[in-house]
Amino acid sequence: MLLVVLASIALLLANGLRVYFAQSQQLAEVRAEIVSQQEKIADLEDQLNRWNDPDYVRSMARSKLGWVMPGEVGYRVLGADGEPLDGSESASDLPEGPELLWWEALVSSIHTADQPVEEEAEKTETTPSLDPDRVVGASPSPSPEPEE
Repeated sequence: MLLVVLASIALLLANGLRVYFAQSQQLAEVRAEIVSQQEKIADLEDQLNRWNDPDYVRSMARSKLGWVMPGEVGYRVLGADGEPLDGSESASDLPEGPELLWWEALVSSIHTADQPVEEEAEKTETTPSLDPDRVVGASPSPSPEPEE
């Protein structure tokens, strides 16, 4: 009789412990999600606060829109297809596969830079040849007409 009573108490406690552990696991997951959301909120608030800084707005206008300040000269690097490069393109001649160590990437980029790009014969035929003896100067200013 005592064993039956102890077994029933053990069953009741086992069920309660199972529920306790399941709820503690759910609580840990919810707390981790809360921390993740708080970090995301802090990051978004930081991004929003950056837009209040005029220097950050200027730098974004320069990098994303290609704007320059008055008096400055803007330059764009054009790719082989004639489209401007934004700096995100990588060299196509670099070996693919596992990530290179920094010095391997440096040596590979030096070797790539040492090999000039050969233009197609079709493009050179359509390009007008430049006369090296030709000098282009400023046009003469118009002389004032005599008054009568």
